[in-house]
Amino acid sequence: MSTSQTVKPPSFNDITFIYFDLDDTLIDHKKAQKRALLDVWTQFPQFQDGDPIHLTETYARYNNLYWDAYRKNEIDQPTLKRLRFEQTIKELGVQGLDWREVETIYMDCYQRHWDWIDDAREGFITLYGMYPVGIMTNGFIEVQQQKFEYFSLHRYSRHLIISEEVGHLKPDRRIFEYAAEKAGSRPDQLLYVGDSHSSDILGGSQSGWKTAWYTQNEAEPASHIADFTFHHFSQLVQALS
Repeated sequence: MSTSQTVKPPSFNDITFIYFDLDDTLIDHKKAQKRALLDVWTQFPQFQDGDPIHLTETYARYNNLYWDAYRKNEIDQPTLKRLRFEQTIKELGVQGLDWREVETIYMDCYQRHWDWIDDAREGFITLYGMYPVGIMTNGFIEVQQQKFEYFSLHRYSRHLIISEEVGHLKPDRRIFEYAAEKAGSRPDQLLYVGDSHSSDILGGSQSGWKTAWYTQNEAEPASHIADFTFHHFSQLVQALS
């Protein structure tokens, strides 16, 4: 879809407030994660019998697995933090490493690699000038608050909502209801912008919100659930102008 072909969906005419997901919608979490794991591989010789890509892929698999369990309330946050590194170390056959050592270095490196998604900052600030905006994110309070500060998101956002503070994670309808109440808008007047089809788009749609699905894969077919699918934030800005 090129920017010139972008057409404002009729369902966007009544939007009064926009919430954005944070990780991999505005902030490039995957890139920061990948670079931090490469730093981990470099700093711990125990990993260097294997390929750094193997470390990255193994960690990503376990991280996704245990985040899914966390979203379903099957495990708590400390267990998630422990298992994703413990299982990675075990599968890679690394000896003599405590998962706490690895996590400490990983988190320090992860923060040093934070950056905006391409053109997301410009798009976000442009939309801030047109609509009241907020952030609603799954994630750990301490880390997400650090991102809010680092990217000056308090400056633009009416509401900064972290699932851990609310007690419900997307796609749970209750966090969308909480956000709607904070915004003072009806669900059908709210737009949620996110990259996760299951947490953001399905969660928002099932809560009666309008949704815009961000996917970097331009070959990805448009979602039949989302009101709008976009690959560049300029497209979203045009659709809301």
